[in-house]
Amino acid sequence: MTNVDAIDRAATPGRPTLGEESVHPSPVTWRDQFLYFLLPDRFSDGREETRPKYDRTDAHRAPDPVAWADSGSRFQGGTINGITGKLGYLRDLGVTTLWLGPVWRQRPDLETYHGYGIQDFMDVDPRFGSPDDLRALVAKAHDMGMYVLLDVIYNHTGDNWFYDDGGSPVSQLPYRFAPPYPMHGWRSAQGASVPRIAGRGDGVWPEPFQNPEWYTRAGSIGRWDPEPWEDPLHPDVEFRRGDFQTLKDLTLTRDDVLSAVVEVYKHWIAFTDCDGFRIDTVKHVPWEVSKNFCGAIREYAESVGKENFLLLGEVTGGAAMARDYLDVFGRNVDAVLDIGQPAALIAGLVKGFADPQAFFAQYRGHDILGGHRETGRYHVTMFDDHDMVGRERRRFSAGNAGPHSDTQVAHAVGVQLTTLGIPCVYYGTEQAFDGASPAGGDDRYIRESMFGGTFGAFGTQGCHFFDPEHPAYRRIQALAAVRNRPDGVGLALRRGRMYLREISTGGSFRLPATGELTAWSRILHDREVLVALNPTLNPMTALVTVHRPFHPEGSVLSVLYGETPPPSVVHHDGRALVRISLPPAGLAILG
Repeated sequence: MTNVDAIDRAATPGRPTLGEESVHPSPVTWRDQFLYFLLPDRFSDGREETRPKYDRTDAHRAPDPVAWADSGSRFQGGTINGITGKLGYLRDLGVTTLWLGPVWRQRPDLETYHGYGIQDFMDVDPRFGSPDDLRALVAKAHDMGMYVLLDVIYNHTGDNWFYDDGGSPVSQLPYRFAPPYPMHGWRSAQGASVPRIAGRGDGVWPEPFQNPEWYTRAGSIGRWDPEPWEDPLHPDVEFRRGDFQTLKDLTLTRDDVLSAVVEVYKHWIAFTDCDGFRIDTVKHVPWEVSKNFCGAIREYAESVGKENFLLLGEVTGGAAMARDYLDVFGRNVDAVLDIGQPAALIAGLVKGFADPQAFFAQYRGHDILGGHRETGRYHVTMFDDHDMVGRERRRFSAGNAGPHSDTQVAHAVGVQLTTLGIPCVYYGTEQAFDGASPAGGDDRYIRESMFGGTFGAFGTQGCHFFDPEHPAYRRIQALAAVRNRPDGVGLALRRGRMYLREISTGGSFRLPATGELTAWSRILHDREVLVALNPTLNPMTALVTVHRPFHPEGSVLSVLYGETPPPSVVHHDGRALVRISLPPAGLAILG
């Protein structure tokens, strides 16, 4: 029996595939989308009405902080049906695409609540729900005018077997290139090392993945980046062959292994009618493997009528690494997540401690990532996420206090919504989650529970955070409404060219410096939309240049968002100018 036959046999029987029914069309361009990323275990269990809403007091503080922190490493109880019940909350925020963290079946004996340690590639984890629940979620989102991205893992499986360490079973050994370490046994549903797989909770599924030769068996990665003398694209560098700590690396350079992984995710496209994949750990897969995987998935999606199926890659390791995997000709990933330094630059711009020119310099056509930033088609912007790779593991709002903190985090999203790229907000950001770790460096603290489990945000338990009246939610909602407009204003914000504008605070005109009012234009054809940001906690005023041919002397710009008087255009010394006054942490959209 071939691996494809075995995977097909393992699939849930009796389900229609996309070849038997109509498919949901993809967006014309993903630049028009506003993404929202959530972890299923931490978002909603559908029972929020049984709990009080967080009221910003200590009334819901967990009585035992140690127990609260410990619970953050375990499943909290979020479900797929809970997410389905909150689609209205997301749609009202302005979200158009849901990026769903991994829902695949995890080991029953381990607390891999994050979903990245797959035990059965052909099933949904029963703690989250069923395959039918997942299919219904996608269908409901489509009915509400939203798209869905599924988070897929192809570099590794869960901790499904043990290494042999001198006769003892261990989950980890240090990396070595050769020979492959021997396997001690499969991990049973109870966590013991067993020689044979007896049931669906033992080892790994489907059956073809039970071949020990399908794993590199090279031990855990010790060096996560190439050394200066190494070719970063070579398939044999350590970070492409080692395990993710206890998560076992697949030998994807073998054709049968890669084919099996492709068949798995073709099945989930057919079963769910999803609109794209967010692909995990792309950097840790050889370039040629990534190209072949993306090509096979793209061809399958097109063959069943799903044009423009998005393949969004998580490529850590900096701009050069991202550039290597991004292929504007459609031969590898379609877009990359702008995590790491780009995310830090957003925070620096909005909080006023970084040079705004450094943020906008990313978008020049001659930078290391080239024209993809200039077009805005090929990168997804974030500033909060579930890993915070290369940064301190604290959300944007950590440590923020005072009357402007909610405004500031909303306006960080506002920067995403009005600059080049596909904006993505991480769950809880719209409720100003802080993700502050009392110990530092632990990613559990940036994965708080929204629905009121034992690991609620801000050290709470038993209260939920779905508050559509929260100041940050309301501001993001208003900002998204401007970006999502179907007219020329919305089109310019989503697809227009972008220019950082010169300002004057009483002297000559120049590009803004750290802590100064910063303004930029989005221009599409004959429409200019001006965005201005105050990165300080004090009122600020500046003269800002705009495109003179579009703005006659004496014309007035409309205020589309923000607290600022409608500015009149003045022509002076060959420039068209407007005077912008913004409150502390203010942002305005003018057109």
